[in-house]
Amino acid sequence: MNKIELMMYSQPNCGLCEEAKLQLELAKEDVSFTYRTVNITEDDLLLERFQLRVPVIMYHDEIIQEGIIDFVTVTEALAKYL
Repeated sequence: MNKIELMMYSQPNCGLCEEAKLQLELAKEDVSFTYRTVNITEDDLLLERFQLRVPVIMYHDEIIQEGIIDFVTVTEALAKYL
């Protein structure tokens, strides 16, 4: 089984980002994965790329979901990697 590690691009004081973390925890009940949170304000290139799009959930180079995150979409997207 592949170990799935997601990246969640986020920024401080982001309500959608906090909700995304809750949704990822719900998704973990159905699919085994880990995730790492990256603060885009610490990297100018990431800030330019994702500033208006956070939160952004990625697996490798594929965007799983951005903006409003829901556990169903994340679960369905990850199922193809199992």
